[in-house]
Parts: sequence; C-alpha cells; structure tokens
Amino acid sequence: MSLKLLSDALESLPYSLKEQVLGYARSISEAAPEIFKEAGVRRDNKTEDTLVFLAGMKKLFSIVDSNYWVIDNAGAILEKEQSQFSVRIGGSDFSRGGDYLSKLDMIRKELNSYFIEQGIADLIESRNYSEIVRTIQNGR
Repeated sequence: MSLKLLSDALESLPYSLKEQVLGYARSISEAAPEIFKEAGVRRDNKTEDTLVFLAGMKKLFSIVDSNYWVIDNAGAILEKEQSQFSVRIGGSDFSRGGDYLSKLDMIRKELNSYFIEQGIADLIESRNYSEIVRTIQNGR
C-alpha cells in the first residue's frame, strides 16, 4: 500500500529518478521491523505506510537538493575564474541562472512548501527513522 501511494505520487517523474526513490523506500520498508523495535513502539500498517512514504519524499528531496547545490557551487567556483561562464549540454543550460538550475530551485521550493503545508517538514529533516516512527504514533 505505502509503496503504491508513493509510486502514484512519483508517476510523472523520469523513470530513473522514480526508481531511485522507490528503491530507497523499499529498503526502509524492509528495515521497518528493526526501526520499530529501535523506536520501542508496536508496528502497525498505518505507521509503516506513513514511514515509507516519508522516506521516499526525503529521498526525492535529497536528490533534488544535492543536484541543485552541486551545480550552484560548481558554478560559483567557475564564475570566480571566469566572469562569463556558462555550460550547455544539448539544449539545456546548466549554468547558474540557467533553466536547469532554476527548475531544480523551483522543485526544491515546491517540495518545501508541500512539507510545510502537510506539517511534515520536521519529519523530512529528521535523520532518525526511529524518532519519526515515535512522532507518527504520537498523533502526527
């Protein structure tokens, strides 16, 4: 169920990105018994579904965010060396201020807004899945 919900949410993404996110979510699903045990809470389907969905969203944000910062930081370094710097691959502009970086930034902002609207931003930022499980079971 949880992987289906996540898969549906990712339907419009490129195949390779969708598979990276789903693969990570599957690994969290497989690790769920140990995560619940470490959290000291009873395992239930609803909490596990939420955990797996959140793990997928965390992975998606991580991929988008890291790509944004790699390109932005590389561009900043290269701009220090050359005042006029741009990188084009095919029809895509990978420069700072280019279309690709702008799209990544837009996606980052949209994901952050979604996380805030849903009241899950703190869970997405958490690195501890046991803590996330306890928070979910305590009414979130």
